[in-house]
Amino acid sequence: MPVRSRTEGGIHTYDAIIVGGRVAGSVTATLLAQRKWRVLLLDRAPLPSPAVSTHFFGPSVLAFLEELGILDKVRATGAPPLAHWHLHLGDNYYGGPMLPRAQHPYNLCVRRDSLDDILLRRAAEEPLVEVRDRTAVRTLLRQGDQVTGVAGAGWEEKARVVIGADGRGSLVAQQLGAEPLFDAGALRCTFHAYWHDVHALPEPSLELWHDDGDVIQMGPCDGDQWVVMVSVPPERFKQMRADGGAGYEQRLRAIPAMRARLRTAERVSQVFAGKNLRNFHRPAAGAGWRLVGDALCHKDPLFGAGIADAVSGSRALAQTLDDALSGRVSWEHSASQYMEETETKIVNRMRQGLEDLTIQPPAPSQRAWIRSALGHPGLAFELAAHCSRLFEALPADRQAFWQRAADSTAEVLGLPQAARLAQQEQAR
Repeated sequence: MPVRSRTEGGIHTYDAIIVGGRVAGSVTATLLAQRKWRVLLLDRAPLPSPAVSTHFFGPSVLAFLEELGILDKVRATGAPPLAHWHLHLGDNYYGGPMLPRAQHPYNLCVRRDSLDDILLRRAAEEPLVEVRDRTAVRTLLRQGDQVTGVAGAGWEEKARVVIGADGRGSLVAQQLGAEPLFDAGALRCTFHAYWHDVHALPEPSLELWHDDGDVIQMGPCDGDQWVVMVSVPPERFKQMRADGGAGYEQRLRAIPAMRARLRTAERVSQVFAGKNLRNFHRPAAGAGWRLVGDALCHKDPLFGAGIADAVSGSRALAQTLDDALSGRVSWEHSASQYMEETETKIVNRMRQGLEDLTIQPPAPSQRAWIRSALGHPGLAFELAAHCSRLFEALPADRQAFWQRAADSTAEVLGLPQAARLAQQEQAR
């Protein structure tokens, strides 16, 4: 049976203390409580609140939200299903529907304060979860090399494991001295804002615009609003930030087709800027501690994988911690298993995808492939299903590139997972 929290010298002891109450923290708390472990969930900020983040997520996250019983609540925010994909390249438009092969063959675009609120409330519904926002952790408690709890201004709490889910600037990681094992720095910076009355496409779509090395992601979201995010090279941060958002709007309206879409639109929020968006990963686990979400591995929002990776990492963490807390495996084995899973599912994908952040306009021959894949999703399905044979003659680095392309196409268009390249070919 799980070890319940207990009081030692007036200090309450939990099975797990999670620092950070956004996606990774809330999901981990819910999953651990479902396994009958007592959890204290802390965040220094008043929750919910906006965040610089991708707003889009697809079939894998939607299926997980349904497992938690909250997909209907997320849909009730008014975010429309984005069952189409739209790509704008210069004067050319390519688009197509997602195939109805996934359980939920669409994407959603939800403001982070809305999504975080639903996930936090779901965690708080669990009798074994205690939520405290506006509660700042100042230091970690230790016994020798073992982390045993956290402390703030005039308080402290103990736990069998402390989990840092507190984002890319993680205080937990700083206190641990968990320096990045890999750090490619910031390759892009982003600006996003919310709009009303954007001229809509005939079908609600996840839109991606490429223009002279800049990338725009946009789509209708909850609250009858649109999110429009601009990603540019980091050296243009000051220019884009100028005059309280004027640089952001000027960049959008410099594109004739976008200017037409925004002609009657109104920006209804401040412009949220993300500057130091480093692509890095830290150690995942140690004696009495774990990292999850952006505290473990942060990548540029242009990856569009932050929410999906937070869910994937939280699931791996909850399962491996359950094994250790229950005594089925040693804590050392649990840590090793968690590190291995996150390396495979999250870290490697980030490192391999970094070259894709160096945005170059597609060549004419590539545009033909894009037009075919997006205009005829059945062809995309065939490409994904048979990529192991299509690309086996390529050098190993090109195989990895096209494997990522097939995986991304499968996720966006709602296809089954792409076939894997043969192991011996990947190892060339």
